[in-house]
Amino acid sequence: MKKTVVKKVTIDDLAGTIDNLAIMVAKGFDRVHKEMDERFDNVDKRFDKVEKEITEVKENINTTRMDVLGIGDRFVSKHEFSQHLVRFSLLEQKVKTKR
Repeated sequence: MKKTVVKKVTIDDLAGTIDNLAIMVAKGFDRVHKEMDERFDNVDKRFDKVEKEITEVKENINTTRMDVLGIGDRFVSKHEFSQHLVRFSLLEQKVKTKR
């Protein structure tokens, strides 16, 4: 049978292992932090684009609203137009009867 050699672990060995583990964990956190920063930057860019588009839509809505209000000032409503038709019809009948 083979004899297994048991190596005694010293405090220096443990300290070196713990230091290596701490370095690996720190590198992992740094990598994750960089990835998160990149993703947040991308999300910020997308939000900026969406906010710009929303601003453009609001401006278009305001312009359209002003156009619609302007049209309303220049044209007669359907109800008012119908009332004038009735009045003109009555006037035409009166004119025909007087001839």
